[in-house]
Amino acid sequence: MMPPIPMPAFTFSFRPAREPASSIDDDRGPTAYAMERGLEPMSHASSRMRPPPSLRRLVKDLSRARKADQARELLEARVPHAVIEWLRDSIATGDLWRLRMAARPGAGEDEVIASMLAAAQMWEAELQQAAEALTNPDDDPDSKKAPKS
Repeated sequence: MMPPIPMPAFTFSFRPAREPASSIDDDRGPTAYAMERGLEPMSHASSRMRPPPSLRRLVKDLSRARKADQARELLEARVPHAVIEWLRDSIATGDLWRLRMAARPGAGEDEVIASMLAAAQMWEAELQQAAEALTNPDDDPDSKKAPKS
């Protein structure tokens, strides 16, 4: 028979975790602590720099009630001056599909602006044709009058 084998003895030294130094204001938080001392409280949400929203995002936001006014202002600030009247007309008449067609998925900002310029030029041509048709009804090709003899 064999004598019993002694078990190896392991010793783990557990160090107590460091506890943060407590202050009197721990229960109210760091914002109250800073405000009582006349310091500017840290605001993580506002200190983070966000990129400006894409034109496509702004066009989508036009159909959201809460963001529509802000999206309109940002769009007017970012598009060329030649597009602003077309943009305002599209928003006022509720024809947001014209804007969505210009801001197609996957298109870059330059492509979106170019398509908005093209759409604005076509819109101006249509307005001009409609105005000419109202002022000169004799030149309307749809109305064929019989010649007087």
